[in-house]
Amino acid sequence: MNSIETTSATHQASRQSSPGVSIAIVIAGALIAAAIYYSGGAATSTGPGAAVAGGEAPEPAAPEIGDIRAVSADDHIRGPDSAKVTIIEYSDLECPFCKRFHPTLQQIVAENPEDVRWVYRHFPLEQIHPNARQAAVAVECAADQGKFWELLDHLFETTETGADLTDDKLKSRAAEVGVADAQQFATCLGSDKHSDRIDADLLDAAAAGGQGTPYSILLGPNGEKIPVSGALPYEAVKAQLDQLL
Repeated sequence: MNSIETTSATHQASRQSSPGVSIAIVIAGALIAAAIYYSGGAATSTGPGAAVAGGEAPEPAAPEIGDIRAVSADDHIRGPDSAKVTIIEYSDLECPFCKRFHPTLQQIVAENPEDVRWVYRHFPLEQIHPNARQAAVAVECAADQGKFWELLDHLFETTETGADLTDDKLKSRAAEVGVADAQQFATCLGSDKHSDRIDADLLDAAAAGGQGTPYSILLGPNGEKIPVSGALPYEAVKAQLDQLL
């Protein structure tokens, strides 16, 4: 069983006792697992030059990019709607490579404020990062109070391991970035309010060809799609971006 299949099964089991469980989410989990299975790999936390058996890293096959969900006002977006290039990132808040990659996209957006917009979507790999999904819930709960990017940035900047993503620590970090209504945040954190959104992002990540985190797609002005797998250095991402600007 691969990582996303196990993740979906585990999450569904934990939600079976909730009266609002949707059959659509079960189907979504199966589709995610199938997408990864037929693409020939399991989801992992990835970085450049990852070692494999035999001590060599083979040249990765280019992911097959399917239909990506259109960017909408419901997405978390940094940058103007008029930007020439959209970067959709699928990420995991417990992934060390995602933590390494986050400043790269911050720099890309800061240096191209008119030409690039950054869309963040959730890709928590719960089999290897058991607190990743709850961290995703936390930033969605912060978004309810207008603090999505503030908490996302803060978590990537300050957390070192999954032990830093327990509910108590998530509440403390939310307060540190100005999430004002602590009771609302705590209630949201303990609910299924944002589960459908996170499941939809997981399904979209599979459709986009994601098999590990971080995984990004650069969408160009003429319909170009360039995949970026792993925590590539700034120079590599900038070179890809320059092809589209």
